Amino acid sequence: MTAKAKANILLVDDHPESLLALEAVLADLGQNLVKADSGRQALRCVLNQDFAVILLDVNMPGMDGFETAALIRERERSMHTPIVFLTGRDQSELAVFRGYSVGAVDYLIKPFAPEILKSKVAVFVDLFQMREKARQQANQLVAINQNLEREIAERKRAEAEIKRRADELEAANKELEAFSYSVSHDLRTPLRAMQGFAQALNEDFADRLGPVAQDYTQRIVAAACRMDSLIQDLLAYSRLSRAQMLLQPLDLRSIMAQIQAQTEGEFREREAVVEAAIPEAFPHVMAHATTLVQVVTNLLTNAVKFVASGVRPHVRVWAEERGEWGRLWVEDNGIGIAPEHQVRIFRVFERLHGSETYPGTGIGLAIAAKGMERMGGRAGVESTPGKGSKFWIELPKGDRPS
Repeated sequence: MTAKAKANILLVDDHPESLLALEAVLADLGQNLVKADSGRQALRCVLNQDFAVILLDVNMPGMDGFETAALIRERERSMHTPIVFLTGRDQSELAVFRGYSVGAVDYLIKPFAPEILKSKVAVFVDLFQMREKARQQANQLVAINQNLEREIAERKRAEAEIKRRADELEAANKELEAFSYSVSHDLRTPLRAMQGFAQALNEDFADRLGPVAQDYTQRIVAAACRMDSLIQDLLAYSRLSRAQMLLQPLDLRSIMAQIQAQTEGEFREREAVVEAAIPEAFPHVMAHATTLVQVVTNLLTNAVKFVASGVRPHVRVWAEERGEWGRLWVEDNGIGIAPEHQVRIFRVFERLHGSETYPGTGIGLAIAAKGMERMGGRAGVESTPGKGSKFWIELPKGDRPS
């Protein structure tokens, strides 16, 4: 029941004209007026409804008002319902005392002033509505507390589940670290031995091997080299996923100078032209130096590698500010990438061309994307098949070191 809901008022009198008179006096209150013409009918009403106040005539045949009030008080539901006695006959002090003794809250002598009766009843209605509102609020609080208890219990279960999974993940990471060591040591060692023996066969026993045998040994060496490169890239990707990274403000000009020094010999062999134009005043970016060098190196290597046959690689690098971000572009004159492939190329082992056409492991761009993710940055590409590609990476700006 809300504060605006109507309250029930029980009118009990064996004279119909008295009931009509009470109804006329109380009609302005706008509440539900329930009428009973006997004590027994009043008791039936009280069994089914709650009342804000009961106006009870004292002198009724069969069961008088006092007996009716006593029975009303015996029920727990109506034990505290206000009862106002109305009488026009017995006005003695003894009758009044008896009325109060059976639980009446007031005793009015007929004829009474209508406005006084209406004011008294209005007070009981207000009290009833306030109690109902308080009861509803209490019920709501109970429901809220129950919901909170359920949410707290659910959160505790979720936290326990998260901790269990975190423990499992930590154990899995330790197993992965052990596996990585095994891959780097136990697998690469026999692979290098196989490569070395195949090379020795070609070098020391070339005069005894026919052309077919020499071709087979050369294929063994090439396959071993590809497998070794694949293992190294997988290890790099695995380490990148787990490594702790301390981000600090870095100068992109210095990073590019370091990368160009490292790749100068490789790019010279490919006759590649790499132009870097990063403004001296370009803001620093927040990054991990080793990871950023690895990311940009992978982008440059891809830019130089994926060009059409007979085309001299030409790569242009520049930077621009984008709000709170610093973006580095790597533009090439390569074969380009179709729109439907521009997302999947950043996944592990996603190759668009055979290794015999464009050598590689298919992990370089995945390493670049993972590195940007770990540094809180982003990576993407804009490309049209046959017209080259523009790869980009973004990192948050950082203050220059003092």
